[in-house]
Amino acid sequence: MNKGKRNKIIVIVIIASIIVFTGFQYYSTALLLTKLEEERNGKGYVSDEVWYVSSARNILEKVFHIRPVLPSNRYGASIIYDGKLDWKALEHLASKYNISIVDNSYSEIKAFYIESSNQENIQDFINELKNQVEIKDVVYGWRIPDAANIDHYLNLEHPPLGKYLIALSILVFSDYPLYWRIPSIITGMLIVLFTFIVLFKLSKNYLLAIIGCLFTAVDPIMRALSSIALLDIYVALFTILSLYFAISKKHKEALLSALIGSGFKFNTLFVLVPLFLLYIRDKLKENTSIVNFIYYTTRYFLLTVIGFILIQSIISIPLITHLGFNSWFNQAVIGSIKWHTSIKCTGAGCPISSAPWDWFIGNNGFVLYYLNNNKKLVALGFWPLWSIALSYSIILSPAYRFDKKYAYSWLFLIGVFTGYLLLWIIGGRTQYSFYSVQFAPLVYVFLMLTTTYIVADKAKISKILHEWYSLYWAVWGAFLEILLVRKEDNRKTYI
Repeated sequence: MNKGKRNKIIVIVIIASIIVFTGFQYYSTALLLTKLEEERNGKGYVSDEVWYVSSARNILEKVFHIRPVLPSNRYGASIIYDGKLDWKALEHLASKYNISIVDNSYSEIKAFYIESSNQENIQDFINELKNQVEIKDVVYGWRIPDAANIDHYLNLEHPPLGKYLIALSILVFSDYPLYWRIPSIITGMLIVLFTFIVLFKLSKNYLLAIIGCLFTAVDPIMRALSSIALLDIYVALFTILSLYFAISKKHKEALLSALIGSGFKFNTLFVLVPLFLLYIRDKLKENTSIVNFIYYTTRYFLLTVIGFILIQSIISIPLITHLGFNSWFNQAVIGSIKWHTSIKCTGAGCPISSAPWDWFIGNNGFVLYYLNNNKKLVALGFWPLWSIALSYSIILSPAYRFDKKYAYSWLFLIGVFTGYLLLWIIGGRTQYSFYSVQFAPLVYVFLMLTTTYIVADKAKISKILHEWYSLYWAVWGAFLEILLVRKEDNRKTYI
C-alpha cells in the first residue's frame, strides 16, 4: 500500500470518527432535553418545537389522514373540548376503559391528554365522553402544547419541507420528543461532513479540513440546533451545499440547492446573493459587454423565479389540496411576506430578538431551554471566533481580488450577512439568534482559510495594505475631481 492511499484511509477513519462523535453529542443533547422535560412533568417541547412539531403532527393527521402512535405500541390523544367537565366523572369513565389521564394542565386551550395501550378503548372513551361535553377536536399522538388553536396550526408562514421531515420521523419512529429530533441530528452530521469536503476542495489540505469540520461540530449553536426540531439547521445544510456546488463551478446545482433549501425556510434564499455574483462573474469573463450582462442577469433572475415558484408549488400540493388555493395563497404567500418583514413581538413576555451583527459578538442570545438554575441552552455560536471571522471579512476584504480560496468563503459569508441586513433594514427587526446557525459552517470555512492562507502570509498582508492605500487615494481623487480641485490631465498625481 503506497503512502498516498494509506493517508486517505487514515483521513477517512478520522472523519468517520468525527461524524460518529458529532452524532453522539447531538443525540446526547436531544436525549438530555427529553429526560429533563419528563422529570419536570413538562409537555416535551423545547423552544419553537411547540410550533413546528405541532404543525408537523397536524399535517400528518389532517392533511395525510395518518394517526401517529407513541413508543411501545401505546396510543395517546389530546382532547379539545367546550363546556365544563366533571373531573371525578371523567376519571371514573377513564378507569372504565383502562385509560390514563396523563395531563390536564392546560390554560390557553381547553384540553386534556390521555394514553392507553388500546386504540379502540380511546375511541370508545371519546364516544361516551361526547354525552357529557362538546368534543371540538382530537389530536392523536403525543400531547399537544398549551397554546390557543394549536390543534389547527399548520405553520404556513414557513414552507412545509421541514414539517414533512418531522412528520416522517414521527411516522417511522413514533411520536416522542427524542424522535422528533432525529432529522436535525442527521442534518447536523451532514453539515459537518460537507464542511470538511468544502474546506478540502478549496485548500487541498486534509489537516485544515479536519480542524475546520471539528470546530463546526463542537460549536455551541450547532450542538443546540442539531438537537431540537427547528427549521434553521436545514438552512445551514443547504447553504454549505450551495457553497460546495459553487466552488465546483456547478451553478445550476448550486441554485437548485438554494431553492430546495428555501422549501424549509425562506432565509436560505440569502445564498442567492453570492451565487448570482459568482455566476455573472463567470459570464462576464467570457464577454464584458453590457448586453451580455443584461442577458445573463435576466436569465438568472427568470430561472430563479420560475424554479422557486415550481418548488414551492410542488411541495405545497398537499396543503393546497387540503386548504384550497385561495386560502393557501393568502396564508402561505401573502401572510408569509407580512410575517417576515414585520416586527412580530416586542416587550415583556416576548423572546429576545437581535440584529445580525449581535450574533457575531455574543449579544442578545435566544434562550432555547433552561437546563438548570445556572445553565441555559442559548442559540449562539462561539462568538470570539465568530467575531474574529467578521473582523477578518472587513479588514482583509481586498484579498478577494487575488486569493481564490479566500474569495469564495468571503463572498458567501458577506453575501448571506448582507441578506439579513437588508431584511433588518426593510422592517424584519425581530430576528432571533438561532437564525445564525446558517453561518456556522461558513464561519469556520472562512476562518480556517483566512488564518492559514492570508493572515500567516506577510506578502499577502502587504498586498492588502496596498489595496486599501490605493482605494483611499482612488476615493479621495474622485472626490477632488467632483469638486474640480484637480484637472483631468493631473489625475496620475493623486491616484
